[in-house]
Amino acid sequence: MFNNFLRSILLLLIFSSSWVIYTSVEQRKHLDQFSDDYIWQLKTSIKNATRNFLMPAKNIVKLGAYLIEQDLISLDKPESLKAFVYPFIETYPQFNGYFVGDQNKEFWFWHNTYAKNYVYRIQTITRNIEKQLVEQKNFLDKDRNSLRKSTPLSPEYDPTTRLWYKGATAIGGFYWSDVYSFDSDREHLIPGVTASYPIYKNQQLMGVWGVDIVLSELSNFLFDAGSSRATDLVIFNEQEKVIAYSGFKNVEIKQRLITLKDLKKNTIKKALTSYQEHGFNEFYFSEQGIRYLVSYSSLLFSDEQEWHLLLVVPESQLSQNMGNDLYLTALFAVFVLIISLLRFVYLLRQPLSISVQKLSAKNLVDKDKIMKKTATNTSVDE
Repeated sequence: MFNNFLRSILLLLIFSSSWVIYTSVEQRKHLDQFSDDYIWQLKTSIKNATRNFLMPAKNIVKLGAYLIEQDLISLDKPESLKAFVYPFIETYPQFNGYFVGDQNKEFWFWHNTYAKNYVYRIQTITRNIEKQLVEQKNFLDKDRNSLRKSTPLSPEYDPTTRLWYKGATAIGGFYWSDVYSFDSDREHLIPGVTASYPIYKNQQLMGVWGVDIVLSELSNFLFDAGSSRATDLVIFNEQEKVIAYSGFKNVEIKQRLITLKDLKKNTIKKALTSYQEHGFNEFYFSEQGIRYLVSYSSLLFSDEQEWHLLLVVPESQLSQNMGNDLYLTALFAVFVLIISLLRFVYLLRQPLSISVQKLSAKNLVDKDKIMKKTATNTSVDE
């Protein structure tokens, strides 16, 4: 009776521990899926934000070119150019400047400098009465009032020789520049890219509109996006030049723009090395006892440029603790299952062993009786 009760208890333990093992495995899968979903959401939001960060420049240069083609704004009417860019100054702080150059080498440039003694600068290159090119700069305060003007000089700047100009005219359409510095001071480099678009009138090239985009604003966005989970985010191009980096605040840029090799963080180096070894776009690795989730993907924001996005996310303490708890629970359930199975098998074998013993004893008794009977018959015959 007791053995039957014990068998029932063991069966309950076997089924319970099996169920615990199954649910632990399934919950671990869900936990991994949760991490994967977080990576996907973060990656998608960053790609969308990067496109939103850059793409308005494309629309602005196209619109500027169209307005010049329609004679609604022009280099001859600088006030019309200012009126055109005013709405964008506050809306898009990432845009460092708006400019237009023509085939006659005339040039107009609204520059957001954020210098100590002035806020904006308008640079113009126009032809005087003698048809000579003259360059002048007008320095403005935060209310766009003129503070002073520079002495008119012979210009050293030729817009038609610049990459943003030649690139747009060569393509005959929208052009993205490579990453370069907006400041010629080697001790104070300002990484950025330029969007430009050609201006045509009666199928004749008239000039090019352009917008400068400072990439430090994009790095600030990446920092805000990854700071909540200590996430490292890097956007870089085919030449491994760093477009934006969530840790840019801790990187000093001197002499040249930084590349992936200049990022000293071990987790980024290990993630890039692992990707180069196996080529998987999403994977895990451990560093100093911490599990990291990695995503490597292309960031194609237009037909002209392809960048890459690298995410390195430390698994959250909550997820890690939950994963460890599930592992320990499953391990304990396996231990209980093994002990219960062994004990259950033993109890099943016990009655069988007793039956075998009884059968063996009966066989011995029967054999003894047969031998005695045989011996008795033998005595009678004699």
